[in-house]
Amino acid sequence: MVKKDILIRLILFLFPIPIFSQNTFLDEIHLMDYQKTFQLKDDSTKKIENSFMIRSTSSFQNIQNIFNKKTKNIIKSIKFGYDFQNNSLLPQSINDGLMYPARGWQERYSIGINLQWGILDINYQPEKLLVQNIPQEYYAGNPEDGNFMFKYFGMVANNIDHFRQFGYDRIDTTSFGQSRIGIKTNFLTFGYSAENIWWGPGKRNSLIFTNNAGGFRHYYLNTVKPIKSSIGNFEFSAIAGILDTTWFTDIDQELLNVCQPCKVFKNLDQRRIDAITINWSPKWVPNLYLGYAFSRQYYANQKNEFGLPYSFFSKDRIQQNIGSFMFRFSMPKDHAEFYGEIGLPDVAPYPWKFFKDKNPRTGYVFGATKLVLINKGKSYFNLNLEFTQLQLMNPKNIFNLGYPFAGGKANSWYLNKNIKQGYSNNGQLLGAFIGPGSNSQSFSFSWNKGYNKIGLFVERIAHNNDFYYSVYYNPFASGFGYGYYNRYWVDINTKLEFQLMPIKNILLSTGFVNTNAMNYRWIRYEDGSLYDEPSSLTDKFNQQFQLSIKYLLHAVIK
Repeated sequence: MVKKDILIRLILFLFPIPIFSQNTFLDEIHLMDYQKTFQLKDDSTKKIENSFMIRSTSSFQNIQNIFNKKTKNIIKSIKFGYDFQNNSLLPQSINDGLMYPARGWQERYSIGINLQWGILDINYQPEKLLVQNIPQEYYAGNPEDGNFMFKYFGMVANNIDHFRQFGYDRIDTTSFGQSRIGIKTNFLTFGYSAENIWWGPGKRNSLIFTNNAGGFRHYYLNTVKPIKSSIGNFEFSAIAGILDTTWFTDIDQELLNVCQPCKVFKNLDQRRIDAITINWSPKWVPNLYLGYAFSRQYYANQKNEFGLPYSFFSKDRIQQNIGSFMFRFSMPKDHAEFYGEIGLPDVAPYPWKFFKDKNPRTGYVFGATKLVLINKGKSYFNLNLEFTQLQLMNPKNIFNLGYPFAGGKANSWYLNKNIKQGYSNNGQLLGAFIGPGSNSQSFSFSWNKGYNKIGLFVERIAHNNDFYYSVYYNPFASGFGYGYYNRYWVDINTKLEFQLMPIKNILLSTGFVNTNAMNYRWIRYEDGSLYDEPSSLTDKFNQQFQLSIKYLLHAVIK
């Protein structure tokens, strides 16, 4: 620990500017932003025609190979990585892959080598994780409502694994990380992988897959580069894999142990997942990318009423479906882009289903990026805005009709009454990190020159407003409804970021994040302040420090 403290102090001394962006960690999904920037800076040669709505380590390496002139080398890339993160009080963990929501420090070590010999494609990139996992503050729910925690478990915790702490002991684990083995041709690749995948155009959130949770083992069939046709270019990715079910239990479950019927008993059977996304760039509208994504998960050993296993294509098995439509429109001459994604939980989002239901449970991500080139394009300013809504637009989708005080329905995004782990992998969300019923708005601004960067990031997150309405709002009172408006759990994140390449192929990144969590976990204790002012008794403050060091062979960027 002494050596670790010395390293942190040295970094802070050398780079006194605290830093923040979408993610300080230099993972390949994050680094694909630099490849997309090349496209937005007016790639007149059409060197990169990817939609960037399918992102992963393999996608990053495929594009890097376009820039790398040494195409005949068997060794395509070599990578060493070290990531460090420390939370002072709250378990902040956002789009960081294998890392856990935890208080205290955690470290991730990774080493990787990508070999391509003929059609054989091997990427060996394991990850080792050490987590201090300091015990968190005691949480008793709302003392004014003796049923508060029972409502929370009935609506949320018993329908998804979305933990704020994983046990009480230090965590030491090793995984295959971003490893894969497969067959690769000029246009298609097939194989077995454990890498993280990100589907969708969003930079901060995406509805189907992000790198918020660790990667899961899966078979894949992907395009290597866009396939040209008479009607435009196509990309696709299809996977079939196994999700990890955590053996940890929710630490807040202890509050319910006095009530034996309230204990959570989840099916620990193996969960399987399969998903597909298809993107199309129409020939008639240059730089427009349209996409569709669909995912489903189910318990592997389910049997029908005759005791027989279900077929792969069976629609009768108990499963959780989720899907979305997406688009990205880039304007290289204006150095800008607009993007969006809209979807429905627990259903395949065919267009007519958005209009068939009077109260659709629609979620969306919308954003825009603008580059301002300076110094003849050698450097640039980067501005990004992104908005995400997962809160159900109509509160009637939450309440049990006639029983407003019985707790809410499990209708929110990623929750599922049949697949009790919800849309999660090893206790963390597979989709948008903000989670069920939540909304976010983010703003980032940075100066960039190659891999060098100084940036500012501000974000507002309203956590699970669906649950908030279920416990603090009565839609039947006084004919118009009545509730509290001063107990929303809202986080304000502010971050500064600094990124540097001091030596060729060596990347350094460090960040410092301040989080002001108002009414933490939907609780407000009165401290004498005004009704709509923050309460010092229930507002929490967290400081997060991030450090990332990476060696990347052939770290080519234009």
